[in-house]
Amino acid sequence: MDPGYYRYPTAFRERVAFVSEDDLWTVPLSGGIARRLTTSVSEISFPRFSPDGRLLAFVGREEGHPEVYLMPSEGGPARRLTFIGANVCVVCGWSADGNEVYFTSDYGSPFERETQAFAVSTDGGAPRPLRWGHVATFSVGPSNATLIGRNALDAARWKRYRGGTAGDLWIDPSGAGTFRRLITLRGNLIWPMWLGERVYFVSDHEGIANIYSCAKDGDDLRTHTDEREYYARYPSTDGRCGRRAAGPRYCRQ
Repeated sequence: MDPGYYRYPTAFRERVAFVSEDDLWTVPLSGGIARRLTTSVSEISFPRFSPDGRLLAFVGREEGHPEVYLMPSEGGPARRLTFIGANVCVVCGWSADGNEVYFTSDYGSPFERETQAFAVSTDGGAPRPLRWGHVATFSVGPSNATLIGRNALDAARWKRYRGGTAGDLWIDPSGAGTFRRLITLRGNLIWPMWLGERVYFVSDHEGIANIYSCAKDGDDLRTHTDEREYYARYPSTDGRCGRRAAGPRYCRQ
């Protein structure tokens, strides 16, 4: 069998969902036969499990523009949550109670790359702006502590870029709405994620994009992957630590 082209992994305990052939699939974390969840007529991207693992939110293009959709994680009909007609939409995660899906979009902006953070109820309705300024991706952790990634989504597209729109990470450790730069490295820093008490992210400051982590104050930088040819892309985690932790997961491209 020819190898597939697998993208956008998301993990929940012993399961991984991912995109291949523009559809959603799921497979046990230990490996095995993948099961197809969708037969979409368009591209699917950025799936994220709900906190209880029962639902999957994702970006679909069934009617042209990228929009947020919701479906049971075991399979079933998908339901469209947003009707914003934007050019950019990225599902980033969920609220802790599972009642809202977090995403970024250029909805309401005059510029395509000027994306901001939003939340939308699982019942649908108008998206709620989170009012943090420019945000490419974000992660909300314990006690509403928030990480935001600015400028960039994918270091593999602009390899070793060091210009003014390189990815940059900011943190609000208390959830009070006051952000500061997390860490300064000469590279493209993207996709911040909470995992336990540490911040995980992708950076190519050593030449190839790998997964790193640091403490909440930006100290104690560590590397967790050793990709030497392919870039680590689109990581995600279910936020759990320990021997059976399902994260971070990423694709190599």
